[in-house]
Amino acid sequence: MSAAISPLQALGFLLASYAVLGNDALQTLGPFLAANRGRVPKGWQALFLGAVLVAVLLLGWVRGGGDPAWGRLACFALPERFAWPDLIPPLAVLLLTQAGAPVSTSFLVLTAFQGSNLPALLIHSLAGYGVAFLVGSLAYGGAALVRRSVGVGADREAPAATATPPATRLWLTLQWLATGWLWSQWLIQDLANLYIYLPRHLDGPAMAGSLAVLVVGLCLVVGQNGGAIQGVLASKSATQDPRATTLISSLYGLILFGLARWSPMPLSTTWVFLGLLGGRELALTWGGRDPKAMGLVRSLGPDLLKAGLGLGVSVAVALAVPLLKGSS
Repeated sequence: MSAAISPLQALGFLLASYAVLGNDALQTLGPFLAANRGRVPKGWQALFLGAVLVAVLLLGWVRGGGDPAWGRLACFALPERFAWPDLIPPLAVLLLTQAGAPVSTSFLVLTAFQGSNLPALLIHSLAGYGVAFLVGSLAYGGAALVRRSVGVGADREAPAATATPPATRLWLTLQWLATGWLWSQWLIQDLANLYIYLPRHLDGPAMAGSLAVLVVGLCLVVGQNGGAIQGVLASKSATQDPRATTLISSLYGLILFGLARWSPMPLSTTWVFLGLLGGRELALTWGGRDPKAMGLVRSLGPDLLKAGLGLGVSVAVALAVPLLKGSS
């Protein structure tokens, strides 16, 4: 049996669910939504993503003996009491999401509950960014070399056709499989950002209620085509091409899979995603897509600036929430 859930905890979970899903649509669902827009009805997209969500949550819940967060809250004790300042982190995520800032929800939400874990979170996230940047650079740089060796221009990540020929249907199928893989790995990493508001062990009714909330939130994200945060993804090269997004999703999922087994400490999946896109843009720039080095700066600079802004806000919130709770 899980401990009683207070109305404030339930409200915090609701806000965190919508905020985290809406912000992190940039990473996991953004390429999928961009490539399937106008090709596949949104209902089918939501059904597929929702099925993966339910499967991952239930598997984690059963394996963890009632803990759906896959053990990633082991270093984050449940607060002795919840107060109104605990609602500040998801509200801050919502505001930054509407501004199109790829804020790290892990920093903003988790550190507000246990600020002593900030150094470990930061180190793990910086390592994830570096690994993803290296993987992106090598993967796309290698692909550019192969294309040049067979006489294909390095700048030809051809846009997807408006019609849907058999080859495109094949790539869409592969993209759906890659997205399912990535979505499952992201959920394992980031479920902690939501379930930190709830008891560490949930009974059946509480688990069913949390699942319903997440499925509804996911449907809203799909219905909004990713929301304001989708603009960061749209600014990158060929992100509406199923061939390009299949590779992005496969690599990103593989990186998250490896990082999850390296350490149980949560990390900023936003930073990992920005690292992968950064390595990709570097390889495409050097591969001939944009011969001017300033093209890379124009592409990555705003993302890094927004990520840094999000980190600053996260630290400020992490410091402010305990003070406000102490005075309330």
